[in-house]
Amino acid sequence: MRVLMVGRRPSIALEDLKRYWGRVEFSPGFTVPRAERYDLVIAQEPTLRIGLPALIQAKLSGATFVCEVHGDYLRSGFLPVKDLLAAKVVLPSADHIRAVNAGIAESLKSWRVRNVMVIPSVYVRTDLFRSTTSHKTRRNVVLAASRLVPEKGLDLLLRSIPRIIERVRDLEVRIVGEGPERPKLERTVRELRLTDVVRFTGWVRQEELVRHYNEAAVFVCTSFHEGGPRTVFEAAACQTPFVSTAVGLIPEVFSNGREGYIIQERDSELLASKIEELLENPELRQEMGARGREVVERHFEWRKAVERYARAYLDLVRGP
Repeated sequence: MRVLMVGRRPSIALEDLKRYWGRVEFSPGFTVPRAERYDLVIAQEPTLRIGLPALIQAKLSGATFVCEVHGDYLRSGFLPVKDLLAAKVVLPSADHIRAVNAGIAESLKSWRVRNVMVIPSVYVRTDLFRSTTSHKTRRNVVLAASRLVPEKGLDLLLRSIPRIIERVRDLEVRIVGEGPERPKLERTVRELRLTDVVRFTGWVRQEELVRHYNEAAVFVCTSFHEGGPRTVFEAAACQTPFVSTAVGLIPEVFSNGREGYIIQERDSELLASKIEELLENPELRQEMGARGREVVERHFEWRKAVERYARAYLDLVRGP
């Protein structure tokens, strides 16, 4: 089988997918259509840059066309008008649509599209992302890891810190990642007089990220919308409990109070209280972390999750 994946960056599972699909090529969108024929064309988002060129390539190739939706951006207000207009063409034209969580699949109903399937895009190398430290030895480190963009909502975390430091000694907040919001976030840190508490690391290598997960007492996600996010699952694989907004797969596979805390409101006081509760109770963190690891091993271990995705697409091309 010959496959073309069109996206902003290659899938992290690209090499593994080749074992199932055969020849897999990647395009950033600008270089299609190509004078080639494909059996399957995948658009990683329904936007003007990605979705529309992929649709044209699929039509020229007579290929099965699958459009993926990795975030709830279609109704969140974060997608530019030009991309919303492109999505109105791309999504109804797709043979199949992959939503990476049930919430996105539900929101797609208003688009009157067909053949929506839910296949998560979270794949975790549990041999790499694993616990190497007990919570009894972890310091009061709060960790966030993401692109520094508006939809990640990291301002909520920063606004919660003044309350936390009133009750928790020696607090350290690490923000791993890079992006256009960094100057704004750093300005907020200065305004709140938190420069001794908050540290921006920029992007780090995977092995260093594992170290951060293992040094953290709590992982925090404050996103407005997500597909996963993968970072929460990587943290869980390292037995680090989370406090997260109710986004993506989080409320679909985790239970509030079991593997971490899921907050329904974007309230800095509420976020602070849940972070404090975990910081003050290493035994609870250890229990939650162990349960989080079990969830990841059961549903999102790398090989099992990639195979689920690959075989689902094989079935689409081969047909009944």
